[in-house]
Amino acid sequence: MKNNVFWVIAALCILSSGIQAQVQSGDSLYALRLDLGYSYNKTYSHHFNADIGAFVPINRHFELQADVRLSSANFYTAAAQLRPKFPLKVGELYIETRAAYRAIVRNNIQEATGGLSLGYRMQYINVQIGCGMRVFGPYGMKYHSSDRFILEPFIVLYRVEAFVRPQTSRWNIAMAIGNIDNWQMERMWQPIFMLGGRFDADRHWRVYLSSECKPTGMFHLNAAFYAADLRAGVEYRF
Repeated sequence: MKNNVFWVIAALCILSSGIQAQVQSGDSLYALRLDLGYSYNKTYSHHFNADIGAFVPINRHFELQADVRLSSANFYTAAAQLRPKFPLKVGELYIETRAAYRAIVRNNIQEATGGLSLGYRMQYINVQIGCGMRVFGPYGMKYHSSDRFILEPFIVLYRVEAFVRPQTSRWNIAMAIGNIDNWQMERMWQPIFMLGGRFDADRHWRVYLSSECKPTGMFHLNAAFYAADLRAGVEYRF
């Protein structure tokens, strides 16, 4: 029964999918993306990641994205994302739904997360706030056993992102703080610091570089180093 409950909750998370705001959003072109990255944290030490993604602008009011991450630390993540958006006289209002499933093979753990947030984006700033949930537990939980899944039914989600140039510019740099990115939804007292840039070589090719850092401790009163992530990628739009 516990195993069935886990998969029901995981399915609900996946049905609640979303798109992560990027250095430039609102594109009207289809896109395929490949990232290669290096990460370090106290749990997995040094490891490498490969990310593959697809972006589909369904129409001017809907965007869809799907991503897969493969890590040398022996964990694997799949994310599905959908965003209804509503252009305003100034900026754009959107509803972001998101979901991710992670198989942490090295620790025999599986995790599903889902969230819903409301966002507002202008040329130089993007802000969103919402809520999410997480459920995780071991693989192959047996009926009437001592195995347990853990449910976090409510997580506050937030993200504030600032751009140095208008988002329609050929190149841009973005800085952000929040507890969500394409791959994770952290507790609200564990914010992720993000810095990234991208350059459009032409109408079809885009290159970008991004980094993330998470310190420990509420409000960073504990400055102990926790994790860092560096990624470089190329995107083809058509």
